[in-house]
Amino acid sequence: MAKVQKALSHTLKLGLWVGTTLAMGPAAIAQPAGPPVDETLTPYVSTADSVELPDGRMLHFVCMGEGSPTVILSAGLGDFAGAAWSTIQPEMAKITRVCSWDRPGFGLSDGTTTPVDIVSLAADLEAALATGKMPGPYVMVGHSFGAYESLLFTDRHPDKVAGMVLVDPSFPDQAALMADIQPPLDPAQNPVVQAFLKCAAGIRAGTAKAGGPDPDHCFDYPPTWPLALRQALVAKVGNPVQYETMASIVGGSANGGTNSRQVVNPARNYGDMPLIVLTAADRLQLPPGAPPIPDEQRAQLAAIDVVADRGHADLAKLSTRGVNRRVPGANHYIQRTRPQAVLDAVAEVVREARASSR
Repeated sequence: MAKVQKALSHTLKLGLWVGTTLAMGPAAIAQPAGPPVDETLTPYVSTADSVELPDGRMLHFVCMGEGSPTVILSAGLGDFAGAAWSTIQPEMAKITRVCSWDRPGFGLSDGTTTPVDIVSLAADLEAALATGKMPGPYVMVGHSFGAYESLLFTDRHPDKVAGMVLVDPSFPDQAALMADIQPPLDPAQNPVVQAFLKCAAGIRAGTAKAGGPDPDHCFDYPPTWPLALRQALVAKVGNPVQYETMASIVGGSANGGTNSRQVVNPARNYGDMPLIVLTAADRLQLPPGAPPIPDEQRAQLAAIDVVADRGHADLAKLSTRGVNRRVPGANHYIQRTRPQAVLDAVAEVVREARASSR
């Protein structure tokens, strides 16, 4: 467990800018014994809102609340919907209808045997929303890597998107813009990708099984998660395609792959659409108990901050009404460290969208 956690921290730079894989995967998060169960995760066991895609795969959605526009929550890389949004989605649902989703292979969404990139991820979201099960108009809310699906969907369906909130987002061509600071890793050298592939291979060979043997902790989930959720996730990853899909997504995203280039669109222009970018002002803030950041890595992350701040400013310029707000006291997970800032931004955009539709 500690080995995988160290690999995740090294590879994903503490979750900054490429999202995190801390919420899913083998030996997800080391937890102290006996903590209380996080009941905010209980709703994410339900598959009542899941959508069948044209190829038969199920994409897992969890919807709450009523009203229009519908808010679509896209998580950071490596997070499943509950890990990203469980403490804030119910509060958003007091404003309007809110639906979060799991990427293929993550959470309770089916994996796929084909390679996955941001174009296919956005296409899956597009296909799910096209079913009409979650009618528009939409306010797209994306955290970190989730900004990419939000942008690509809006590019393809500007008439269906009434507003956008980007939460400490990844930005177009990010990998290239940061290459001098954070050189990309080949997937073959990425310990996160290799951990996922090792789990897939172990499950296929029968050397990793739910209930043991499980030498690489492929079926471990935090004891703070509700038992029903842990059981559902264990059943899901019993199919090795799940881990192979996670490896495909992380391998093409966290390591300077094609995804950030695929989001580049010089013609992107959202007119006067309500758009709020939230930028974390304290990204080096660590959760309690986390080891300190070495000085050399701290300097690297500070350099990344400078590039990211420029990227966020450019995203805000996509609309004449776009704003980039720095959120004091927030690390990369603004929805956890300063949730009210996210709630206020969503409420503001929803309010403006409703006013525009009158």
